Amino acid sequence: MHVIFNADDFGLTPGVNLGIVAASQSGVVRSTTLMVSMAAEKHAIDLASSAASLKLGLHLRFTAGAPLTAAHSLTCDSGQFLVKENFWHRRDFSEQQIADEVTAQVEHFLASGLSLSHIDSHHHAHTHPQILPVVQELARFYKVPLRECGKYGVTSNDCRYIFSNDFYGDDISVDKLLDMIKKHKHRCDVLEIMCHPAYIDQPLLDVSSYNVLRAKELAVLTDGHLHEALERQGVEVCDFSILSNA
Repeated sequence: MHVIFNADDFGLTPGVNLGIVAASQSGVVRSTTLMVSMAAEKHAIDLASSAASLKLGLHLRFTAGAPLTAAHSLTCDSGQFLVKENFWHRRDFSEQQIADEVTAQVEHFLASGLSLSHIDSHHHAHTHPQILPVVQELARFYKVPLRECGKYGVTSNDCRYIFSNDFYGDDISVDKLLDMIKKHKHRCDVLEIMCHPAYIDQPLLDVSSYNVLRAKELAVLTDGHLHEALERQGVEVCDFSILSNA
C-alpha cells in the first residue's frame, strides 16, 4: 500500500510554508499544493528549491483572495472570490470564466518553472457541481491527477485510489493516524491523506480559522514513531507520481 501525505496551503503564509518544508525534511510529507498569487507564494517557491523530496501541485483558489482573470461570476462586489459559505450555495457560475480562471492559475504555476504534480483546491472547491467537470477536463489536458478523482480525473482500474480528509482537527495522534491507514489498507492501493502542517504565525491567525491545530499536525507528521510504524505495516510513503504512472 502507498500513502500520499499531501500538505495543503503552500504559499498561504511564511509559517505554513516553513511547517510544510519541515514536515517534508523531518517527516512523511512528500507532496504539497501551492496557492498561487497569495502573499507568501514567492517565499514558498524559494523554499521548494531546497526541499528536493517535496513534489508540488496546484491548490486551486475559488474561495480565497482575488482571481487572476475577470471572473465576475465567481466574485463578490469587492472583486475578491466569494467566501466559502456563499460559494457553495451558488449555481450561476460561468463555465467559460471557470475554465479561464483555472487555466490562468495553472499557467501561473508553470511560469514559475515548477513541475506540476497534480491538482486539488482550497476548501475542496473543485468538487462544486459546476466546477468539477471543467477542472476534470483541464486535468486531462495537462495530464495530471486530480484529488478525489485519480489519474487525469478518472481513477485507473489498475490502481485503486482513495482520498481521506479525516486527519483534521483536535482529535489527531500518531496512533489514530495509523488506525486510519490500517482501515483503508485492503480497500485501496493508494491512499491520499490531506494535512495542514504549519508553524503558527500572525498572518495565519489573521486569515484562517484553522490555525493553532496545524502545529499539532506538524508534530504528528514529524514523529519518528510514525515512520517506523508505517515501515512495519509495509506502507510506502510516496507522492502523486504513483498516480501519474498508474
